[in-house]
Amino acid sequence: MDDRVAEIPEGFHRRQRRSGHEDIDDESDDETKDEDEEEEETGIRKFAKLVLPHVALVLLTCTYTVIGALIFYSVEQPHEQMMKEQQLKLIYTRQNEFVDDLIRLAAGNETKRYEWETLAERHMHNMSDQLFVAFEKYFLTSNEVKKNAATETWTFSSSIFFAVTVVTTIGYGNPVPVTNIGRIWCILFSLLGIPLTLVTIADLGKFLSEHLVWLYGNYLKLKYLILSRHRKERREHVCEHCHSHGMGHDMNIEEKRIPAFLVLAILIVYTAFGGVLMSKLEPWSFFTSFYWSFITMTTVGFGDLMPRRDGYMYIILLYIILGLAITTMCIDLVGVQYIRKIHYFGRKIQDARSALAVVGGKNLYVSKHIIPFIPTDIRCIRYIDQTADAATISTSSSAMDMQSCRFCHSRYSLNRAFK
Repeated sequence: MDDRVAEIPEGFHRRQRRSGHEDIDDESDDETKDEDEEEEETGIRKFAKLVLPHVALVLLTCTYTVIGALIFYSVEQPHEQMMKEQQLKLIYTRQNEFVDDLIRLAAGNETKRYEWETLAERHMHNMSDQLFVAFEKYFLTSNEVKKNAATETWTFSSSIFFAVTVVTTIGYGNPVPVTNIGRIWCILFSLLGIPLTLVTIADLGKFLSEHLVWLYGNYLKLKYLILSRHRKERREHVCEHCHSHGMGHDMNIEEKRIPAFLVLAILIVYTAFGGVLMSKLEPWSFFTSFYWSFITMTTVGFGDLMPRRDGYMYIILLYIILGLAITTMCIDLVGVQYIRKIHYFGRKIQDARSALAVVGGKNLYVSKHIIPFIPTDIRCIRYIDQTADAATISTSSSAMDMQSCRFCHSRYSLNRAFK
């Protein structure tokens, strides 16, 4: 009986220890789940911080453009309809006056050719002046004159198109605001809309250029892996200073500079795509469409060619905006390189070894230390800025002992280098 009593606490303690271990395991699982959820939330927050500003900028620009287009439509459309009807009335009044004068001459039995020619010339000049004003200022078309019925130029789609051409500085010039209120609003709309749109397009261009650099970098990595399997890589030396900063022999450093011909090919292909697209949407030839596409993407905008079909206007707008972003990307990838070279060209060269890196216009960042980009053929160039110490070392050591660092290209002896 005493033994049983003694055994009860021992079993009870075992169960307590088991339950304690289970509770600890449950707590550790809960902690792991909480950590995973926190990591997911942190990743979502980081992604949101990266993406939301760009999305908000695009939405702000689109909203601002739509509001501006609505104001243009509400101001210009009623005035346009009234003025077109007035111009049609004046044109047909001129026509009726010409007919009345002809009837008057016929009723008076006028047979002199001079009188008929003078009458026709006077009325023709008056009619041509009236038609020119109607076509040039109020955008009246020949079909409207033939049918004596005005059609809308300031539709909502054309208002959106006009607002986009204003903020992107393309400016086709058709249609344009003719009222004082519309012109004042165009000035105010442009003051904020042009900088906002240029910033948005530059942001989109930077986004495209970064992804193109990323794709080209992956291509270079794949190329390096394929080539490294077929040839044995030469082991290069690293000086003590670079080695202490975490730079080793097997570190692959290659500049991710996009070739200019690739950027030019992207621009030409996209322009050709616009030529094919517009030749299907508008009654234009491929060359005319290609010409329009190039003039539009470079924001020249002569206005001699204008899309007229409202049903495809939003597709054309999407093509224009994406084309402007691609043009900005091309300038960012190619233009900046040559601007940097021009900026440094002609400056005083104090170190011949670093001069090649400066003119190259590219620095590489490895382990938070700046490494100048070194051309692969730099070892073929003799150093012209050797110091006295370097000359002493070169005379005291053999040519086989002297090596050049892979990264900083300083001369050092193998006896003092990391091996």
